[in-house]
Amino acid sequence: MPKVVDKPKKRDDIAQSATALFLEKGYSNLTISEIAKNAGVAKGSIYKYFESKEDIVFAIIEQAQESYDKEILYSIQNTNKIEDKILALFDLCISNCDEGIKRRKIYKEFISICLDDPSEKMVDFLYNIKEKYTNWLKDILREGILSGKLKPQSLEFANGLFVIGEGVLLFSSLDNYNDENLLQLHIKSLLKLIKIGENDE
Repeated sequence: MPKVVDKPKKRDDIAQSATALFLEKGYSNLTISEIAKNAGVAKGSIYKYFESKEDIVFAIIEQAQESYDKEILYSIQNTNKIEDKILALFDLCISNCDEGIKRRKIYKEFISICLDDPSEKMVDFLYNIKEKYTNWLKDILREGILSGKLKPQSLEFANGLFVIGEGVLLFSSLDNYNDENLLQLHIKSLLKLIKIGENDE
């Protein structure tokens, strides 16, 4: 009797095993042969689960994004301070732990793929990320407005703050970049403008 393969799980396993290779080599230098060897499957078997190398990379990015989203939402929901909620939302831009650096590298590689050889699926995914995080940021600001901690015009800053976060994220890959605290300082300055009073507890 032929062995029954859990195709979605096998697909996830292959993408997971390819993550380290993707981080080491980048999209351009990564090959299907290396991915197959690393996953312990025949090269031809890869195409039972993925249409192309781009499809594998997209699965890697989806896995990283799903894990990151869960952590962000947990952090946002388990803190009361508005500043901490906003910083949690922008953790990818400012975190210097190993996991944060790894996720930043995956995201930057994803951006470079979108710029160099965009597929409709990847571009849609990128826009959906922007829309999702902007909406989460607006929810945080709206919560602050309803609680009387933030001024009503606070929502007007959501899109601009997201763009600044993206800029910090992309520039942080440069060797001579030394403005690591720029986003944190900007968030503090912005809150001084839009807060009502000093109490944020």
